[in-house]
Amino acid sequence: MRAIVAVAALALAGCVSAPDRPAVELMVAGPPVAAADTATPMIYEVPALTEGEVSGGMIEQGWSLLGREDRAASVSGGNEYNPAACAAKGETVSGTDAILDALVSEAAGARVVIINESHHVTRHRDFSRRLVERLRPLGYTVFAAETFANRDDGPDPVDDHAMLTYPHMRDGWYSGEPVFGRLVRTARQSGYRLAAYEQVHDPDAPRDEDWRVRVAAREQAQADNLGAILSAMGPDEKLVVHVGYSHADEREIEDEHSAIWMAARLRRLTGIDPLTIGQTICRGGSEEVRLLPMPDDGSAPFDFAIDHPLDGFRYGRAAWRFDGKQAVGIPQPFAGSAAPLVVEAFREGEPFDAVPEDRVYFEPGEDVRLALPPGRYVVRAVRLPE
Repeated sequence: MRAIVAVAALALAGCVSAPDRPAVELMVAGPPVAAADTATPMIYEVPALTEGEVSGGMIEQGWSLLGREDRAASVSGGNEYNPAACAAKGETVSGTDAILDALVSEAAGARVVIINESHHVTRHRDFSRRLVERLRPLGYTVFAAETFANRDDGPDPVDDHAMLTYPHMRDGWYSGEPVFGRLVRTARQSGYRLAAYEQVHDPDAPRDEDWRVRVAAREQAQADNLGAILSAMGPDEKLVVHVGYSHADEREIEDEHSAIWMAARLRRLTGIDPLTIGQTICRGGSEEVRLLPMPDDGSAPFDFAIDHPLDGFRYGRAAWRFDGKQAVGIPQPFAGSAAPLVVEAFREGEPFDAVPEDRVYFEPGEDVRLALPPGRYVVRAVRLPE
């Protein structure tokens, strides 16, 4: 159980301007704590490369975990925040509700739905959350995600935490990001069983220098694990799989520049043709989200692509995160800190090892804000690792 060391303040958030809006109430839980005293100290590390390292997206992922996609966009050169055009094979569907209706209709005839994400563009996770919720009445009962830690020496964390109503920080790595946490929370509350399927890490395994061999081993392990999950499910149960990037690629293509990815291997293994949805190959084609049917001649990695609008930034955050939420200023005394801090807002009654409702890094003098729906929150600040 979590004990709040001290309640320093209980007040309406100062940035709530409309008197008739439901309140966001903050309770400050004492002075800042050290990162080493948290459940996952590595999350609070400021992303940086040491000499000779290559990012590989790790810097962007780090800033995303800290709630600062504006910084992810700046260090990546904007490669996932600039337009990327896609050609559809037929008519497109626009608007989130209409797209969800169309995907639900397609998913009614499938047994497996695979949807991908960028590991640092958090709006993808919010779309996945909405889709997962809509799929549950169709008989989709298991939610498997790449992020969930998989063990061969005991129960997986999501099994250990199966009775929890909130997402736990140790469920997985990416799921420790608040928008992903809301996806996990929705899956739990909708009645899904959560399942881990990632390749189990073997620190003693030899590391092959050929990346294709390493990728093939991982993709096959993922497919095998998902195949085992499907075999253990009832004949009327259906599976949702949430992956990063190319793991959802169905193409049977392998050359010096590509590999046969998990989705294609799972289809080979089980004979099940998954409904695949990609969120990473198209963006910025419209100011409204669009669903693009992909060519069915084997040239496209997915059945459908989601074309999201380009992200803008406000108060140091991706602007979409304030949709339906309140922009809440960093509470005192944290706002006056002379050193950078990470501020987290937890739903009242949930422990500090829950994934917070929001988390954001800020430096002295920055006007950075939390994005919170109405409610009561316990707010803590975390000092950066030394």
